[in-house]
Amino acid sequence: MPHPHQPDTGSLAKVALSRRSFLRFSAIGTTAVVSTGVIGSLTACSNSPTAAKGFTFLRDGDLLLFRALIPVVVGDAMQTDSHNHQALIINILQRVDGACAALGNHAQNEIHKLLDLLDGRITRWLTTGVSSKWEAATHGDVSDFLIRWRDSSISPFNAGYRVLSKLVAVSYYSLPESKVYSGYPGPMAAMYHVVNA
Repeated sequence: MPHPHQPDTGSLAKVALSRRSFLRFSAIGTTAVVSTGVIGSLTACSNSPTAAKGFTFLRDGDLLLFRALIPVVVGDAMQTDSHNHQALIINILQRVDGACAALGNHAQNEIHKLLDLLDGRITRWLTTGVSSKWEAATHGDVSDFLIRWRDSSISPFNAGYRVLSKLVAVSYYSLPESKVYSGYPGPMAAMYHVVNA
């Protein structure tokens, strides 16, 4: 039975992340601005505007979020007992970073708003139900959050789910290493260029 967040490899080409798909995400950015603007003083843990060392777009807090997302989104397609596991995680993070860095300023701003929303203690709890920091969140916590956003009647949450899950899935399946673990032959070159255009 496939993992609830694991993409169907037969339809992976459909999850390519274009600039347009990110721009459609602007509604969640607006929500994030309102939420963080109203209670930003209560969160006391908003993301630093400076990219993490070795990265162009992702900040330290963003890396913690994506580290929590990767095992849930990729699921059984990635072997966690491999001695190369941590190197694989870094490679996925670098691909996510590269995809975001290649976007236009408006799309980047919208993604940062989403990531800020998920970094703030109170805004994270209110919107995801996850009260702990991402590095302390369990697999179940993250899975429940993704399912809640995927199935929500609130369209900005649906959009946020798609952005986060597609960033992780496409970044993983575009790596040569993914073929070893999942048997997936790799994305079409054209799809990879769309993602990183």
